[in-house]
Amino acid sequence: MQNNPYAAIQAQYSTFSKVGRKIADYILNDPVRSTSISIQQMADELDIAESSIIRFSKMIGCSGFSEMKLMLAKYAPKSVRTIFEDLSETDTVESITKNVFSRNIDTLERAVDLLDFEKITQAVEILSAAECITVLGIGASATIADDFYIRLMRIGIRAEALTDSHLMQIAASHCNPDTVMIGISHTGKTREIVSALGTAQQQGAKTIGITGYPNTPVKAVSDLCLELYSPDQLFVSPRVAQFSLIDSLYVSLAIRQKEHVVRNIRKMEEVLGNFRIN
Repeated sequence: MQNNPYAAIQAQYSTFSKVGRKIADYILNDPVRSTSISIQQMADELDIAESSIIRFSKMIGCSGFSEMKLMLAKYAPKSVRTIFEDLSETDTVESITKNVFSRNIDTLERAVDLLDFEKITQAVEILSAAECITVLGIGASATIADDFYIRLMRIGIRAEALTDSHLMQIAASHCNPDTVMIGISHTGKTREIVSALGTAQQQGAKTIGITGYPNTPVKAVSDLCLELYSPDQLFVSPRVAQFSLIDSLYVSLAIRQKEHVVRNIRKMEEVLGNFRIN
């Protein structure tokens, strides 16, 4: 599947060089012109080498400048939306709420365009074979780690969530080849997560990173790194995409173990039934 180039540009923006950001800004600021000019014209207007534009095209997943123009044209209608340009302090709560929902939907659309489904399939295979799954998260990522752990526990998969930096290091030192350790870090640069994943790898455990950016320190210590589209705009949270990815992994695991999962769900309902008011 070919990917949305606008989403790729925004997801990788922080990793671009000065020249790369120059090209990115040109495309994002005037997507219509970007699809109608030649590579020579763009190079002249930006005062850069044509080879820089070709390298940029490949960085965002295109074979070259011509394919990048085709993809820019294909995705332009829904790709050039900016955040909250129509909102002000006079807007009603209703209009703000609708706008927020719209932006979250847009984040999901962009995220799914950039997903590497082969990697997700590999992640499910790794998790399916694990005897124990340990999920790590700090700060905002802690709630995502807790949510994943709770979902896994509800269907009878042995798991734990660790959100304390010291406990992460201790747990990592006790890992073995039957353990999978998942590190969730939006930036991919959280020192405690990187350290724990590195230690777990040394102990023979499989490691999976979930980040919002490519080529991060988390990726360097992950056997598999799932990189999600990350909106680089104020008030738009990447969590909606992160939770959706977690849900996708959880459901994929559940379907693979349907009979086991059904039995555990019934047990859970029996146990929790006494705590529900009729």
